[in-house]
Amino acid sequence: MKGVIVGGTRTGVGKTTITLALLRGLANAGYDVQSFKVGPGFVDVRLHEWVTGRPCYNLDAFLMGEAGVKRELTKSNADVVVIEGASGMYTGASSTARIADIIGVPIILTVDASASSESVAATVLGFAQYASYTSYVAKVVGVVATRVGSDKHVNDIRHALAKIGVPLLGVLRKEVWDLNRSPSKAPRQKKAVTDAALAAVYDELDVASITSSASELHAPVPVPPLDNKADITIGIPLDSAFCFYYRSNLEALELTAKLEYFSPLTDRLPPVDALYVGGGYPEAHAQQLSANAGLLDDIYSKAVEGMPIYAEGGGLAYLSRSLAAKDGAKHKLVGVIPAEVQVTDNLQAVGHSEAEIVRDCAIAVKGERVRGHEYHHLVAVVDDDARFAYKMRRGRGIDGRDGIVEYNTIASCQHTHVYAMRAGFDTFIREARRYARS
Repeated sequence: MKGVIVGGTRTGVGKTTITLALLRGLANAGYDVQSFKVGPGFVDVRLHEWVTGRPCYNLDAFLMGEAGVKRELTKSNADVVVIEGASGMYTGASSTARIADIIGVPIILTVDASASSESVAATVLGFAQYASYTSYVAKVVGVVATRVGSDKHVNDIRHALAKIGVPLLGVLRKEVWDLNRSPSKAPRQKKAVTDAALAAVYDELDVASITSSASELHAPVPVPPLDNKADITIGIPLDSAFCFYYRSNLEALELTAKLEYFSPLTDRLPPVDALYVGGGYPEAHAQQLSANAGLLDDIYSKAVEGMPIYAEGGGLAYLSRSLAAKDGAKHKLVGVIPAEVQVTDNLQAVGHSEAEIVRDCAIAVKGERVRGHEYHHLVAVVDDDARFAYKMRRGRGIDGRDGIVEYNTIASCQHTHVYAMRAGFDTFIREARRYARS
């Protein structure tokens, strides 16, 4: 098994497009491919899964530690592992360079060449040599230049890179770039590319050189999971409104529980012993979510009964009393959480977070710490007497607090990962069993 990381000089240089094209092309050529995404994000993971038809996993050293990153690699069973980097090569607590160092794979650096030719080589040289000034061993073995123009432009870049001994392994031409990032597309759809566009990008990649530059990947031997003796059922909303879940979270729950998926847009609540509501785009579906009054009543009634419910990100908005859209229209929702949520144009929180548990709740006990990630445009106006389980040690939460608790429900702005929780989902499972037997 061989692995390579598609990194970039910064965000927005085309890493996702190059990664998707490489994944699709390798699969079409008969390779068995497995993808990973550096960092805590969800959107690119979903695109990977659309292209490969198999699970994609996050690699985030802040959330899961080095041991957790290596543990995720045990889920690889492929000829080639393609890892998409995050933001710039050296950006953040779980940078592309740090992940490359942890797992020992080389980096194909993606560079925006739209306003430069020979300067591309100077940029690449700086990124390659900067590693020696860090604690990471991160090797750049090739370059993909994006937003290139003429064939002369490509040749100038190739010759400049040859001077520093780094090969040009592919290009993304300006006309293909413009096609894939049309300004008429909605922001969250801007990376959605067609099969034809992916094929056009793939044809400009030197796939033979990319695969030969990949290094052998040494993943730890996986520990066989225990037999699933599921005696409880956990409900998982999954549709276009709720689609942000770490794959490993669901897999961890499946070791001891049956997962029952349903759509809050159209379904009633199935028979479950607990509910895990992830993030997504509830604001884009607020009217339809509000119209499914039967499900809202089902969830509210179960919450009052004490059924454990854990919600994160958009799940918090769904469990609140109402969600106000940008146009001011207010949509009634579940009403378990004593809060009103407003959609804004501005990004309210982004980045890694860490919370100290100051009150026992459905997923953790007082004294533990939980790491996570925040990314949302929502503002929650919470009642004065609301109770919180989290004290934020890093990140914003809700004014330095997070994890609103009501009945046996907890809802937070922070998305967490099973590896970032001291006891995983043991507390949540225990609460589900207690409720099932009550």
